[in-house]
Amino acid sequence: MDFSQSFELWLETVLASDVPSTVVAFSFNLFELDSPDAKYGIELIGADEFDEDDPDWACAEVWAGTPRSIPIPRTFEGGNWEDCLRKTSRLIKGQLAKTSGAGAKLKEADAVAIGFVDGDLELIWER
Repeated sequence: MDFSQSFELWLETVLASDVPSTVVAFSFNLFELDSPDAKYGIELIGADEFDEDDPDWACAEVWAGTPRSIPIPRTFEGGNWEDCLRKTSRLIKGQLAKTSGAGAKLKEADAVAIGFVDGDLELIWER
């Protein structure tokens, strides 16, 4: 199974759990790992705040997926953080383009963003 399939399966599993109605936005957070197989990982959190003008809105975490994260294989990531961000963003946009499943669940919120933990967020979808 390639990473895009693993990612979709993980996302479907995570979003199959009850997401509280207080979640108004989702943030996919990338973070560094110390593993020979994966340099980065990705997690999904839900926040009860969203303000496009406040870069810290995702700090208002009220929900996290289970399992919280998935490693991004070195074969997918592209070798540097910019490539990893671009490729994972593309995967998420692919899910958002769907009218059912995980994409539909994500679009129940006001916004979806991606970024590195403690870094800037890129808004990739907004209602």
